[in-house]
Amino acid sequence: MQRISIENFGPINRFEADVKDVMLLIGPQASGKSTLSKSIFLFKSIKDELSKFILDVTNDQLERPINEFSKHLKKRFVDCFGTTKHMKPFSLKYYYSNEKEMTISLNSQGYVEVKFNSNILDDMNVIFKNVRNYNERVSRSQTRYVTLDETLEIDLEKIQYLKSIKSHIDDLFEDTRATVFIPSGRSLISTLADQLQDIKPYTLDFFMKSFVERINRLKLSFRDTLNLLIEERESLSIETANLNEVKYAISIIRKILKGEYRFESDGERIYLNDKEYVKLQYASSGQQESVWILLLIFRYILDGTSVFIVFEEPEAHLYPETQSDIVELIGLLANINNNQIVVTTHSPYILSSFNNLLYAYQIGTNKIGMDKEAVESIVNRNIWIDPNSTSAYFISENRCESIFDEELKLIQAEKIDSASSIINNKFHDLFNLDN
Repeated sequence: MQRISIENFGPINRFEADVKDVMLLIGPQASGKSTLSKSIFLFKSIKDELSKFILDVTNDQLERPINEFSKHLKKRFVDCFGTTKHMKPFSLKYYYSNEKEMTISLNSQGYVEVKFNSNILDDMNVIFKNVRNYNERVSRSQTRYVTLDETLEIDLEKIQYLKSIKSHIDDLFEDTRATVFIPSGRSLISTLADQLQDIKPYTLDFFMKSFVERINRLKLSFRDTLNLLIEERESLSIETANLNEVKYAISIIRKILKGEYRFESDGERIYLNDKEYVKLQYASSGQQESVWILLLIFRYILDGTSVFIVFEEPEAHLYPETQSDIVELIGLLANINNNQIVVTTHSPYILSSFNNLLYAYQIGTNKIGMDKEAVESIVNRNIWIDPNSTSAYFISENRCESIFDEELKLIQAEKIDSASSIINNKFHDLFNLDN
């Protein structure tokens, strides 16, 4: 089980917890939910950063590769969290396993430090040694005449080399999942759909920039209906798609969008039926906020991709019943391909909806004599969530507490909507005053 530890970082004084397959974070704005989710994401994406670094590494950098890679990570940290000039000393520590850990900290002189323990360093040195050896072989081949057959051999060797490096990095960090961050404020992408190519990348923060780049690549694949995409996947891929899960995902997506997304030559549309449509920039705010959450989940399920994915405020601009629908889709994603989910939210409806999936799992799998088909008639079996793989935390100013009841295996009901209690108490005080 991987684990994160945070001390004195932003609004978080101290937090330490296992990073489970489903991790839910609720609390007021500016309380530290994003800080925590982005910190986990940064550590989970270190393997991707190492892969990028290796692809672009120069011979000079290979003289001191650990130091150079640490510089790269310091820059990425600033991309994610901004300059550290205004920050007090902090420590972020991540345990990839009992034997492998790394730390990002700010010392008393105001400098960011990146440290790997010896087990990670040893593996990284082996990887960099392999990179140096490969680069030397390539350099030697460039100093002599190369036949056509040798060119093909060199190309094949490069493919094998890249696969080998990726496999070694995945083993090092004990994770094969792709890393994805879905930021809040997603409606920007829909509202400015026709102008995205004109937006300067430096005007966006790291997470939104990465998300925009991902969406710009993805939207081209939605020129056809979702059903046609399934047929194309089946005809062109030797791997079997999760058809039941994919079809269930489509039913949820259509229910939330009240139609189906299509990317066409004159822009993005949501088709209400075969003929009627609305352009995405004129669709409802709920459709704009949710569309790329829905379509990303659909593609990851269709492709069979294993992902670690952060959802920031998936409830944005959605009616409570629809928030429950989007939780079902997230639950579906969580249950296949060894995926891992982090959700930040302000909504008690999101947590209550997850409680339904947790409870369905318990009575559907653990309760003797329970009619599982009866449970499934209420909550689809594909979205039941295992409580043993789930955690939930309330993040507020100077306080991070678990709100997962280990005995009941549910999120604590009294913590789900503390805001309502405060509002209701004010009403009761006014009522008593009036009487």
